[in-house]
Amino acid sequence: MSRLEITQAASALLTVRWPFLAAALGTFAASLVLGNVQWMALLSFQGIRLSFIQALSFYFVGAFFNNFLPANIGGDVVRVYDVYKASGRSEETIAATVTDRLFGMVALALLAMPAGVFVALRYERFGLDKGFGLWSFGIVLAFVGILGLTFFLIFSRRLAKGVERIIRPILIRGTRDRFKRIYESFHAYRNSRQTLTKVLALAIVVQTCRVLVHYQVSQAMGLGIPSIYFFLFIPVIAIFIALPISIGGLGVREGLGIFFFCTAVPGLGKEQAFTMGFLAYVVGVVVSLAGGVIYLTRGLAPGQIQEEFSEGRLTNAHHG
Repeated sequence: MSRLEITQAASALLTVRWPFLAAALGTFAASLVLGNVQWMALLSFQGIRLSFIQALSFYFVGAFFNNFLPANIGGDVVRVYDVYKASGRSEETIAATVTDRLFGMVALALLAMPAGVFVALRYERFGLDKGFGLWSFGIVLAFVGILGLTFFLIFSRRLAKGVERIIRPILIRGTRDRFKRIYESFHAYRNSRQTLTKVLALAIVVQTCRVLVHYQVSQAMGLGIPSIYFFLFIPVIAIFIALPISIGGLGVREGLGIFFFCTAVPGLGKEQAFTMGFLAYVVGVVVSLAGGVIYLTRGLAPGQIQEEFSEGRLTNAHHG
């Protein structure tokens, strides 16, 4: 964006409708609380019992770090570390946290698929070019395919044995055993449909809240963008934010928001799309500041987590 567009975006912040912005803050906070319940269900299945308040404090700290670390997953590392320090169980915590992240992605895909089909079939109703409608749906479909392959790679025991045969010669025994324990922790979820059904239902609610935050921000700005676009575009944007190409998704979120929303919504200015994406990011930062306060009050040295990971102490933790 040009300097003029950034100036226009900043001035647009002065005209926001605060009730809608307050609603966005409340919706994001609710998504964190529900996300914590989702994560606790996965931890509990692994035999890791935390109090709701303790787990919620870990979750908020993780959300805080997600804003400032690459790939929007740095907070997951912090969450794993916190649970490891509380329980002494690392492999099970890694499995629960990665599964938590994967189910969030599955929920995004499930939300985007109906919107993608609807937009692809009714592109004229929205004033879209046919190619844009089909292209948008194609991205969502590819996203679903990648997720399906990921789950197959993680939960297929036959494939895991094949991978083990390939990598066994290049891994030292201790590392090989730790990978095996992590995989077994993943595979254990296959035996509990009740847990997975509960987690998926929660993930859908959580991701619906995250999408609604962007819609509420657009309402706060008085943009009048149809809600269906958010359920189609925000999941796609979330995929790119998850790639290790930016800090907290900054730049990627705003750039893709400009591309998608300005293409789909006639008359929407680049500075408006930029402001909408950035303001949604600010909402997340403001709510997760509580996690930053919790982190600081614990007195944990900033480099301590990295030190323990690099020295292998976390992956050598007690298991069983």
